[in-house]
Amino acid sequence: MLTILGVIFVAGMILGTVATVGAQRSFTTRKLSDRVRALAYAEAGANQAYYILANDWSQRTNANAFPLTAYGRGSYDATVTAISNNLAIIESRGVCNGVEVSVMLDIRNYGAGESPGSSFDMSAFDYAIVCEGTAYLRGCGILEGTNGPAKLHSNGKFDVRGNVSANLHISSSTQIASGNVTINGSTMAPSYALHQKAKVTGDRITGTVARVSIPDIDLTPYYNWAQAHGEVKNGFSTSSSYTPNGGILWVNGDVQISSWATINGTIIATGDIKVSGQVTVNASSYGFALVSRDGSIDNTSSGTITGLIYCKSGDYKHTANGRTEGQIVVKGNIDKGGNSDVLVYNKIVPTIPGDTDPTPGNDLIAVSAWQK
Repeated sequence: MLTILGVIFVAGMILGTVATVGAQRSFTTRKLSDRVRALAYAEAGANQAYYILANDWSQRTNANAFPLTAYGRGSYDATVTAISNNLAIIESRGVCNGVEVSVMLDIRNYGAGESPGSSFDMSAFDYAIVCEGTAYLRGCGILEGTNGPAKLHSNGKFDVRGNVSANLHISSSTQIASGNVTINGSTMAPSYALHQKAKVTGDRITGTVARVSIPDIDLTPYYNWAQAHGEVKNGFSTSSSYTPNGGILWVNGDVQISSWATINGTIIATGDIKVSGQVTVNASSYGFALVSRDGSIDNTSSGTITGLIYCKSGDYKHTANGRTEGQIVVKGNIDKGGNSDVLVYNKIVPTIPGDTDPTPGNDLIAVSAWQK
């Protein structure tokens, strides 16, 4: 009798345990399901808020335009915070059966005549060559300014190791150094480390030199434009000519351009760009020729690049006999070698694609970043 009761007792415990585990799994599954729904509701709220702003940018300051809304098995509640005339933040909270999930994104108005330069210091575009780090000029070359002297600046050391023939002005916020060379122009820096036989044909000024702000240009509208025209690729390599639809090619990853290729348009890469052979690049009407967002640009081409060369975070290296007509703006270091005509300076301020009409009210609203 006791044995039978014991068996019944043990069986009851096992069944109870199984029931408890089953209930816990069912509860966990429901919670996960509720969380997925809550995230979907939050994203629906963000999408609705974006739709409202895209149709009427002025609503960013109207809290009543974004009420708590019942949705599916729960609700969403979007809050819009106006940061400036052209920037707002959407935070949307989705709720399902007590589970809450939030998403947050930045919304920018690129329209109404705004240019990329309206949100940062434009002083870098007054220079033919400018970099945050060190500038090395090796070999021989010619720099020309279309309207007066070509200005070259580095916030770090500026090291001249080759004869530079030009009407120019070299400045550094740190130091100007040189080999046994002739600098055809004027110089200005806090200190000098020139070769004893070096010559400066113009004024040599010693004094404090203000740093030049390297612009942090938001490339989002250029990506959106390329995507709208079917010109977003994962990696890109070509030895033949290419003209991107809409003028802009966006590349996720690295770019290699070689041989006798001619690029008619702008190339923006998230990775490195390598140019070799006798490549010609003619910038699009938006100003940029070559842009590296997270990498560097290595140019060994003997061809001509016309337009703005921009390294948002990395370095620019040029070691060939090529020619550049435009500007070079670099966050990292610049290393120039070879006997190239380094630059024929033309001031180029990039413009936002699709924003050719600066009429007030011609808003162009886009998501510039997801915060969470």
